[in-house]
Amino acid sequence: MNSVDSQNLWPTLAIPILLGYLLLVRLFRYRRADFISSGFGPGKRPLSSMTTQEAFSIMQELQQLEFPHAMNKARTIALLKAGGIPTMSKLFAVTGQNTRKNGGKRAVDTEILIREVQSNPGDSQRYMESIARMNYLHARYRKAGKILDDDLLHTLGTNVVEIFNIVDKSEWRKLSTVEKCAVGIFHKVLGEDMLIPYSPLPSSAQGWTDGLHFANELYDWTIQYEELVAKPVPTGDQYVRVYVDGAAAALPAPFTSFLRKVIAFDLDETMRISLNIERPGAILSLLLRCVGGLRRAAVRYTCLPRPKFLAVHNVAQQANPETGLYNLDQLTLQPWYVKPSAWNAWSPKALLLKTLGGRKPGSFGDKYHPGGYDLKTIGPQPQQGKGMEDMAATVEFLKTRNAKGCPFSSMSAH
Repeated sequence: MNSVDSQNLWPTLAIPILLGYLLLVRLFRYRRADFISSGFGPGKRPLSSMTTQEAFSIMQELQQLEFPHAMNKARTIALLKAGGIPTMSKLFAVTGQNTRKNGGKRAVDTEILIREVQSNPGDSQRYMESIARMNYLHARYRKAGKILDDDLLHTLGTNVVEIFNIVDKSEWRKLSTVEKCAVGIFHKVLGEDMLIPYSPLPSSAQGWTDGLHFANELYDWTIQYEELVAKPVPTGDQYVRVYVDGAAAALPAPFTSFLRKVIAFDLDETMRISLNIERPGAILSLLLRCVGGLRRAAVRYTCLPRPKFLAVHNVAQQANPETGLYNLDQLTLQPWYVKPSAWNAWSPKALLLKTLGGRKPGSFGDKYHPGGYDLKTIGPQPQQGKGMEDMAATVEFLKTRNAKGCPFSSMSAH
């Protein structure tokens, strides 16, 4: 076959190959979603029979394989929204954790604890230690009335709100009722472990039918709570200036303004005003909607499902053998807990961050804790090494509850 024939053959083969690939994508694209929902529905098991273990497995499918981008984004937005509640932003300010010096580490520490509880089974040591650490760090502020039970319920609920909103808004398909039920069960159990009362929810007295019922009630209550208490205050503005503006401090001012507007695009009007973030504007909003639409179409029609060997893990699966601590595999401008390596120093992302003013992992000695983090001591410097007995007691208590059963089997409520 001569070169002319070969050149004529490629266009002939390209079309059936492309059509075959697109057909293959269509054949496999929804297979995981169908599998997740296959055990529940009419003529099958009711949602009320879903166990905590099943809910966690579904959460892992969503985080690692189906929607890793959206689930990570939802966690980030939920953490940011805490600063839109005046009592929370005031607490961050008076404890000295809302400053350029401490704010970056506080944000990373908080996100690590959330990542740990979202990524590990409820009967695992890492999950229980993360819960014990969070409960200890909150305890004295709850006792003093500086953290309200409603604020913690809002913090729990805003994770549900953002998972529902971000996935349905930005991903290639919407969440199914089975997946929403799993999100509800996961967060109900998480809230119980964090000792958060559910009394403000309408069905707290009689109990919830299933995880979907609980999730929808918590979703609605969270939105109503934000409308009631979220107001622009100086400490809320300071919160954003530390966590958003501070993260981009090495960049030109126009970039910081652009970043704020991009974040505002994913906020509702109540929280945007409370956080003192400017509107994105019509042109930027249109651009972001177009980019989001193109991504949804590309993933839905041209991408095969993510295979398990490419699963996205939010936390390190094993401790650093040299330190016995856990490293964070997330390169940012401030490389907290990131292990120094050739990849983390010279990868394309690392080089991009360096040009934007980012620090190299391992630079400045132990300032960014390159050896990793310890779940028993993570948190503000004044609290490191404290609360060991309290945390040990919490872990022992968590070992006694049923971490795998069905939370709605007895229709119990809190």
